[in-house]
Amino acid sequence: MDDQQVHLDVVGVRIERPSNQPVILLRGADPGTEHLHVAIMVGTVEANAVAKGLRHEQAPRPLTHDLLVDVLRGLGGGVESVEIGLLNASTYFGLVTVVEGRVIDARASDALAIAVRVQCPVTMDLQTLRAVAVTPRAIQEGEDPASAEHPEDSGPISEDEIQEFRRFLDGADPEDFREEGG
Repeated sequence: MDDQQVHLDVVGVRIERPSNQPVILLRGADPGTEHLHVAIMVGTVEANAVAKGLRHEQAPRPLTHDLLVDVLRGLGGGVESVEIGLLNASTYFGLVTVVEGRVIDARASDALAIAVRVQCPVTMDLQTLRAVAVTPRAIQEGEDPASAEHPEDSGPISEDEIQEFRRFLDGADPEDFREEGG
């Protein structure tokens, strides 16, 4: 795209309350965008794929995103960058740019699961980021952004969060993962 792209950090995966909806948290990384956060709601499987990538976990056998990364590398390519965009009011998309500039359309969650595995740049159009971003409550209430508690400062996902996620999965039904209207 010819619009101004800004870099994002993949902060982590959290559970949105009270809905128990997994979200992938992104934060502006370029100067002047650090206070802008994006929460992308995803399914449990997608959230798990991103979380495993962030923790650099290796499964005994390659998972889907690991396989895709291995295939791209094996074919002499690799992933250069990932762009996240807004498809409509509530749906994000991902564009995975591979070596030689080819672009692969993807779901945002899949693109991010790949990005955290290869540690490539993640970007978003600045205008889109400003339109969809949320500001953490502490900053909204007037705290200095430098001293406000940011999710990325909390380190890896805690054991309590993992246990809560497992409890959510234990009580989940297949209907919980079906898209509305589909």
